[in-house]
Amino acid sequence: MSEDNKKNVESPFNEFGTDLRDFRFSLYTNFILYSTPGWEIKTPAGSSKHKQSVKFMIRLGYVAINTGLATASSTFRLKNYSDELMVKTAQSNLDALRRILCWNIEHRIYLFRITSALIPFGSHPVNHGIWKDLLRSQFKKAGEFISANHMRVSMHPGQYTVLNTPNDVVFKRSLWDLEYHCTVLDLMGLNTDHRIVLHGGGIYKNKGESVELLIERIQALPVHIRERLVLENDERNYSAQDIYAICHQAGTPGVLDIFHHQCNQSFVGKTIREIIMKFNETWPHSMRQKLHYSNQETGKRAGAHAIQIDIGQFRFFYQKIKDLELDIMLEAKDKQSSLLRLREAIPSLA
Repeated sequence: MSEDNKKNVESPFNEFGTDLRDFRFSLYTNFILYSTPGWEIKTPAGSSKHKQSVKFMIRLGYVAINTGLATASSTFRLKNYSDELMVKTAQSNLDALRRILCWNIEHRIYLFRITSALIPFGSHPVNHGIWKDLLRSQFKKAGEFISANHMRVSMHPGQYTVLNTPNDVVFKRSLWDLEYHCTVLDLMGLNTDHRIVLHGGGIYKNKGESVELLIERIQALPVHIRERLVLENDERNYSAQDIYAICHQAGTPGVLDIFHHQCNQSFVGKTIREIIMKFNETWPHSMRQKLHYSNQETGKRAGAHAIQIDIGQFRFFYQKIKDLELDIMLEAKDKQSSLLRLREAIPSLA
C-alpha cells in the first residue's frame, strides 16, 4: 500500500501523536499478556482422520458466533473504556476466534464470517489502536491457520457504515470503520479473497443521485479498502438488479443475498440461477462467487432472519445450483447448527 493511499482515509489513531508511544511502552511493561494457546485440530467423532480436501462445488459457512463455544464478540460499555480493558477483551476474543476456527476445520467448514466486534470499539476515536502492535502475533497465527487450511473468511460492517450518506460525520466514521475491518484482515496477512461485505446504503432524497455518490465514493477509496469491498443487495433500498448495475460501474464484486432478493424482487422474468450467473460476472475468475442464504422468521417483520434454515426450502434451492462452484454464507440465528443439519439432510453437502 502506498503512502498516498494510506493518507486518503483519515484514521482516529493518528490524533494521539507521540504521546501514544510512551503509553504503549508503559502498557508493554506493566500489562502481562495471556499466553497464546496452540492451534491444534482434533479429529471429529466418527472420522478416522481429518479431511484436508476443500474442493467442494458448494461450500457452506456461518456467521460470527459458534453457539457451542465462547463468543469472539465480548465487549463493554464505552463509559468503562480503558486501553488495558480493551486489550484484555480483544485478546479473549481472539482466543475465542481461535477455538471457533479450529472447530470449523475439525468439522470441514471452510467458510466463516469474523465478527466486527473482535476488537472492542475498534473504529471509535477512543481506541488508540495499540492492539495492532500488542496482538500482532495472535493475528498472524490466526491468518496462518486460515491460509494453511484453505479457509475463506469475511467481515460485514454494521448498518451505520454507509458510503453514500450525505452526512459528512457519518461518512468519516464509515471510512474509519472500513479501515478498521481492513486492518484486521491485513494483520492476519490474508489476501483479497477475504472480503468486507457492505450494503448499498440509503436512497435519501433521490435514489439516482445516491447511486452516483456511492459509485463515486467506492472508486475514490484507497486501494487496500477497495480491493476488499463487495456489495450486497438488501430487503428495502437496493435490489439485486440495483447492486448488479452498481457493481459493474464501480468495478466491485456483488454478493447476492437470496432472502433479500425474495423480499425485494428484481430481474423480472429471470430464474434465481440466471440471477446468480449474472452476479458471477462481477467476480474475478480466480475467486469463488459468494452468496448469502437465510429464511423469513414466522410472525416477524418482512426481512427478519429465521432462527433456523428451512431444510425443505434449501433443498429446493440447492437442486437449482448444485453444479455451480459457490460459497454460501448461512445467516441463521442458530449459526453452526443449521449448517450441520443441512449436511445431514443433504449428504452431497458433507
